[in-house]
Amino acid sequence: MAPKNKKTNILNLKGEDKRLVGRLWRDYVRRHMGTLLLALVFMTVVAATTAAYTWLFKFIVDSMGAGEAGQQAEVATLSFVKLVVPVVIGLTAISGISLFIQSVLSNKVALNVVGDLQKSMFSALQKSDYEQLTSQTVGTHISRFTNDVNLVATALLRTMNNLFRDVLTLILLIGAMFYHNWQMSLVIILVYPLAIYPIIKISKKIRGTSHEAQTQMGHITSLLNESLSGTRMVRTYNLENYEGKRLGAAFTERIRLYLKLVTNQARVDPVMEILGGIAVAGVLAFGVYQMAKGDATGGELVAVLAALGLAAPKARALGTLNNAVQEGLAALHRVFNVIDEKPTITETPDAVALENAKGALEFDNVSFAYEDGTQAISELSFKVKPGETIALVGPSGGGKSTIINLIARLYDVNAGSISIDGTDIKNVTLMSLRNSMALVSQDITLFDDTVAANIGFGRQNARAEDIESAAKAAAAHDFILDLADGYQTRVGEGGGKLSGGQRQRIALARAILRDAPILLLDEATSALDAQSEAKVQTALDSLTKGRTVFVIAHRLSTVKNADRILVLDGGQIVESGSHAALMKKDGLYAKLRALQFS
Repeated sequence: MAPKNKKTNILNLKGEDKRLVGRLWRDYVRRHMGTLLLALVFMTVVAATTAAYTWLFKFIVDSMGAGEAGQQAEVATLSFVKLVVPVVIGLTAISGISLFIQSVLSNKVALNVVGDLQKSMFSALQKSDYEQLTSQTVGTHISRFTNDVNLVATALLRTMNNLFRDVLTLILLIGAMFYHNWQMSLVIILVYPLAIYPIIKISKKIRGTSHEAQTQMGHITSLLNESLSGTRMVRTYNLENYEGKRLGAAFTERIRLYLKLVTNQARVDPVMEILGGIAVAGVLAFGVYQMAKGDATGGELVAVLAALGLAAPKARALGTLNNAVQEGLAALHRVFNVIDEKPTITETPDAVALENAKGALEFDNVSFAYEDGTQAISELSFKVKPGETIALVGPSGGGKSTIINLIARLYDVNAGSISIDGTDIKNVTLMSLRNSMALVSQDITLFDDTVAANIGFGRQNARAEDIESAAKAAAAHDFILDLADGYQTRVGEGGGKLSGGQRQRIALARAILRDAPILLLDEATSALDAQSEAKVQTALDSLTKGRTVFVIAHRLSTVKNADRILVLDGGQIVESGSHAALMKKDGLYAKLRALQFS
């Protein structure tokens, strides 16, 4: 016997599971109530036509047993066929059509719920912090959108089809059994509940294994993404065998986990099969005994056996339903974890829009450490005048990119404050803050769209002539015209159809089109050849006039014309001044330049 303080239910739902299922119902399923109710109507029709077969079988057997002889028998048989055949065809037609409509409606509900969940997850990820978003691999995120939501959809469909349609069918079939012969039916009712305890024990194992399997699937997706996106390096370094072993090990682990999962799932069928055999044997023995005593007819025995035969697949489906539900619940936990993750970078209730920004910027005693405890910058203070160009240089890990990320509020400072035009950026709306900036990074992001669209992302609804002007300013117009479809050429995934220099010039054109008062250049010319760099540098000189500009560059020749150079080391400013002043000082900047040009 189970302990008194524990309750057992068909789906083995615990408190947290019930909360998640309730939330899924309220927020995602209930909005499709009309379609769901219509599906339930057709499920009822399917269940009713299935139960009706038992009366048909009873009628056929009892009618054949009471047959007449000679010519009268032939006439009776012909009349019998004329009566029964249309009924059989009619029942199957009604059942088949209803099953088709119900299946389409159920899938429509499940697919809409999946789509709504995916939209909610994507919206949550778009609002999440940069650090939160990058803390997990791309493969893990993709796995949530594909594998996890598919498991939720499967569980939802199984619940609608098995828990609603099959339970309703079982209820009607059990009712039919008791109507035909309640004594035989008791044999069945006493046998099948024995399956509940082992099924629930199996489902608990499935829940844990399913979580491991889905986590491993996310890992595989990440590895595939890395390997396929790094094909150039893999080929060049002859790493095919290494990658094969790395992915092979991941695939082998996936096979192990899924084999463990399907092994547990397969245990349910033998349990139901054995109990079904016991039930059939019991009904046959007891039915023959009743017939011998004259307490039952052959039609009743056949009707009960027919009901049992029709009910057995439904009972077996209910037995395996818990497996699908447990997998779906494990996936639903992960889906809602994505949806529920709250960003830490938020706007204050009284945040104001940053309008007509001049570009005056101040770091006041700013410190920042990453989540793992790495101190990026410490007690950093400096002021920037509107229209001033500031170059950030220094050894790797000095805090240069961190400063850029803090200005755009991709991270929030741990101490101190950053202000633009005298207003703390924490008191400014995020949209207006980022609308006042344009970023060009060495990590170029291009979408699998046309060249015009990729430039146009700098300013939505930009005119074609504005896009073309920006491309000319970025020394991109000539090579764009040489492409197969000019500005309408698709650049491929990640801009893979373009060279590194071409991708960077399109990114520069995008920033030029944005026409923002603050320009953030993180190694913006690193992938350009000397001729293209000279053209782009001329364009940048024109673009930066009247704008506040932050430039990160390891090639120190590109920053010598900056108004001021901040030399960072260990998260602090160790030198500050113009190129000429820093060279005279003969400090870290002069040493770095000497190393670069030696």
